[in-house]
Amino acid sequence: MNTELDVVMLRAKVAELEAKVAFLYKQLNVTYVPDADVLNAPVIELLQAGKLMDAIKRYRDIHQTSLAETTTAVEALRTKYKL
Repeated sequence: MNTELDVVMLRAKVAELEAKVAFLYKQLNVTYVPDADVLNAPVIELLQAGKLMDAIKRYRDIHQTSLAETTTAVEALRTKYKL
């Protein structure tokens, strides 16, 4: 098993699949909108663990938002999930 060759082959396959998905989106005239809860899963886990400051830091890392925007968003997640 050649690990380097396997990685190259997997990257080629991923690129091919990404191209196919992009083609389908274009043909169907749709736009992909990621599920915010999936993106925020690490933040939600930190909130569940009671680690508010870590959750705020992680949210900023994921979304590249200002501290004010982050604080508002994290508070909204706390309210949504009753944390």
